[in-house]
Formats: sequence, structure tokens, C-alpha cells
Amino acid sequence: MSAPVRAFVALGGNLGDRRARLEAALAGLSTTPGVRVAAVSAAYENPPVGGPPQPPYWNAVAELRTTRSAHELHARLHTLEAEAGRVRAVKDGPRTLDLDLLAFGDEVVARPDLRVPHPRALERAFVLAPWADVAPDAVVGGATVLTHAARLRARAPAAFDALVRAALLAVPGVAAPRRPVVLGDAAALAAWRAAVAGTVGFVPTMGALHEGHAALARRARAECDATLVSIFVNPTQFGPNEDFARYPRTLEADLDLLARVGVDAVYAPSVEDLYPTGSSTRVEVAGPSGGYEGAARPGHFSGVATVVAKLLLRARPDRAYFGRKDAQQVAVVRRLHRDLDLPGRVVVAPTVRDVDGLALSSRNRYLSADERARALALPRALGAARAAAAAGERRVSALVGVAGSVLAQAPGVVPSYVDVVDPDAFAPLAELGEAPALMVATVKVGTTRLLDNEWMTVGDGTGPA
Repeated sequence: MSAPVRAFVALGGNLGDRRARLEAALAGLSTTPGVRVAAVSAAYENPPVGGPPQPPYWNAVAELRTTRSAHELHARLHTLEAEAGRVRAVKDGPRTLDLDLLAFGDEVVARPDLRVPHPRALERAFVLAPWADVAPDAVVGGATVLTHAARLRARAPAAFDALVRAALLAVPGVAAPRRPVVLGDAAALAAWRAAVAGTVGFVPTMGALHEGHAALARRARAECDATLVSIFVNPTQFGPNEDFARYPRTLEADLDLLARVGVDAVYAPSVEDLYPTGSSTRVEVAGPSGGYEGAARPGHFSGVATVVAKLLLRARPDRAYFGRKDAQQVAVVRRLHRDLDLPGRVVVAPTVRDVDGLALSSRNRYLSADERARALALPRALGAARAAAAAGERRVSALVGVAGSVLAQAPGVVPSYVDVVDPDAFAPLAELGEAPALMVATVKVGTTRLLDNEWMTVGDGTGPA
């Protein structure tokens, strides 16, 4: 059997129940032999382009892993369209469902019935915005989706401004969900790991799971033969005045969520299992652990590095999945993994945001309704800086000023820091270069500390006209 290919499909429509039609298309893809849905963007509402007066569209992008050929996948998309009542002979009019194959690995196809990569994908904000949500790193036409989005944003900012995040689409779960087996100690984990014949994808968590964790587990399941999640509230990464005691512990609900995704096993050890009596070794990762969260929370990243090292050594995964939202943690884990030759490969998945734009976090549950509304200033600030970078602003001081002005107008939102850093070294930058940089920001809303980040990429005005 050939190795699965990373493919991307655009989903759109503007007739009837748009959410139901897009989710039905996802269900159809999920039940297609040889296809697994790795990730789905939010659905964006946008005005129709061309044709007679018609309702606004909803558009989203799905990332797939597939062993089908490009032609077979393309034919399946047409079948799903026909089942939804789409008539392809009608051009530029309302559509019940529109499914386009955007890219299929590195394959280039130029036939009358199929062109891959899609010839107009890089000209459309309503494609690039959701595509950058799920796969900013995907390379199309010699550049990343993130770069293409910045280029188009520089030329046509109004097209991006017209997009509205409309909904998070439900990704179908497994047909017959079964609760993952719970592994309570190192011996049980070792026995389970020894019995797995294929590849293992591993998602370390502290529980209180939400759709962001589900997205990591879904990606792991799409790419690996077996999926393992750990649930462990790690005491060594909490400071003396932090919320270790009140950190939510919701194991039963977590197991239900993971069952729907299709996770095979959950490692849920006790503190004594991971830190036996007399345990005194701690791992320090110099470099990316300094400053920012490292300065605000002394000892935090030593606790993170220690528990991640122990988990990776015990689980021996082929792939370990982390979310981009905790960007400094990602930099620390990557350096730890490299320096200690830890097993497997570190996979970093994009931040998952709620429909209002707030990055998903277990700590969001601490926010009151009023505090949550105020917290939306954080993603707005990052978005304003992203737009300024795309328009050509390279000076970090100016970008920080753009974000800071948004936060300054938000009552009850107290910034801890806003800066632009190299995503690997986590060192501050003075100016944007050719490689994407990260704007990182932390604010306090009420008693809750929120972290977020956004890519800063200069739009140079090149690319498709």
C-alpha cells in the first residue's frame, strides 16, 4: 500500500442549511475508504463573487490523509456534490455544495477535467484564510500557504476584511466509538506499547480537554496506526501561587471526547507513578525557556521539559503532537527533543480558535461572560498587527504598537507582554525578515491569564495577480 498523501479540499455552498451541507460533505469524506480527515478549518462567511444576486457563501478547508489517487479523490468530490443536488453545468450561480481539490501532495495534474494545484486557489481570500488556519506550512507553487495569504492580503485587504468566522464545523467521529483503554501506570503503558504493531501518535495533555485537544488527537489518528493520549496534571510546572489545586480534572468527560475521535489508549498516571518517592532530577532547557513565560513563571519550563522527557521515553511514539498556541512551550519541547535525541518526531499543529476568534484553552472556562467578551481584544490585536505586516511593515516596534493600541482600548484587559520572536529560538526580533516570525502576547482578564500568538509575514505583493 502506498504511503498516505497530504491533500486539501475546499468546501463551500450558499443554499439551504450551509452548516449541514458542509458537515455532510465532511461525513462523506470521513467514510470514504482510504481517506481520513486530519483537520478542518472554521467555516467563513463571505459575499458571493460574480454571478447573479445570491446569498453569502460559507467556505472551509479540510486537510486529508489519503491513499486514493488524485483522480479518485476528485471523482469522490463530484459524487458528494451530486448527492447534495449540485449541478456543475450551472456556472457562477448559487450552489448547494462546491468541493474543490486544492492540492494533492507535490503532485501536479494538468488535464481538462482536473488541475492540481487548483488554478485559482491562491487568488481567493475565502480559500487562503481557512487554508492558513489548518496548514500554514503547506507548500503550494513554491511558497507556503501562509506566504500566499500575506501576499494576497497586501494586494486585497478588503477581501479578507469581508470574511466572518461563522461556525466551527463538527467533524464526524468514529462509526462505533469505544472508550480508550485507560493505562494507570508505567507497566500498563509499556505492555500496551509493546503490543502495537504499527506507528503510534502521542498527544500529551493535562486533561480538561476541548476541541483543540480533539484536533490534535484527530490529526494523530489520521497519520498513525494507533493513538495515545496522556492525561496528567503535572505539579512541577505550577508555581507556588498558581492554580494547580483548582485546575479542572474531568477524566470521564475527557474519555468520552477521546472516544468520539477514535483514540485507542489514555495514559493517566498518578503523581507517584511519574515522580517516585525520592525523585530529584529536573531538566533545564536553556535558550528558548528564557524570558516571557519563563520570566513570568520561574521553574515552569523545567517542569514542562521534565515531564515531556519522561512521557516521550515511556511512550516511545513515532509522532508527538503539540499545539502552536503554547508557542514558547513548543520551542522548549523542540529544543529538548533535539538535544536529548528523544524518540519520534515532534509535530506542531496550528492553534484552534473558537468561532469568536479566541484561542481555545482549558483556562477559558474561568472567564465570566463579560470577561470573555473583553478577552476578544487579544485576537483582534494580533490580527491588526498581522494586517500591518502583510501591508509591508517590518519594524517590530511598529507592529507591537499596532497591537498595543488595540489592547489599550480594551477595558479590563491588562497586557503582560507583546513582542515578535523567532519561533525556534524564542529570541526577540527588531525587524521582520523573509522567514515568518511570531507575535506573542499574554494578557490578564480578571484573574485569568491568556496566551496567544500569530504569524507575522510580510506581503511583498508578488504572486498571482
